[in-house]
Amino acid sequence: MEIWIILRFSIAAAIIALVCWSLASAMRDSWQVARRMHSIPCSHCRYFTNDYRLKCSVQPRSANTEQAIDCGDYFPRA
Repeated sequence: MEIWIILRFSIAAAIIALVCWSLASAMRDSWQVARRMHSIPCSHCRYFTNDYRLKCSVQPRSANTEQAIDCGDYFPRA
């Protein structure tokens, strides 16, 4: 009888540990994505229009994407 109690406790502890590890991993991944997205300079660029139809008049396909992080046409607003 005692072995079943220990086994159930061990299984419950393992499930709780896996859930905590999964949540921590998801938080770490979302933090990394947020840091990468915040490094996109488009909103501070002179060519950024803030119009949903044409976000950037120079590089419209890469505006507000990860491709725009190292944009050669970036020109800061005055």
